[in-house]
Amino acid sequence: MTNQEINKAIAEHLGWKELSFVFDGKHVIGDRPSFNNGKIVSYAVDDVPDYCNDLNEMHELENTLYKGFIDKDYWQKGYGRFQNLLGELSTNPYSANARQRAEAFLRTIGKWKD
Repeated sequence: MTNQEINKAIAEHLGWKELSFVFDGKHVIGDRPSFNNGKIVSYAVDDVPDYCNDLNEMHELENTLYKGFIDKDYWQKGYGRFQNLLGELSTNPYSANARQRAEAFLRTIGKWKD
């Protein structure tokens, strides 16, 4: 997946919806994100955070993964699985770059496309 595809997949997982662009001949109408209770609910492609290059964004995203250590879901579809995948993608999961973290996140939630 390209960086743009990764960013888009993550945004859609978080509930964002892509805008349909309408041209009035000279201008794009609807090229800004719309908000509901402070959360972005629609976006233009350029407004999506760059998860592939921003470790701060990835940190926030990783906090959305399930972290109930005792439960089997932790190892099958939560933070434990994320850490295992991250270990496969990099030599040291703690020094993985943002792109590797984004790929591991999408693989964890089952949204990765080869």
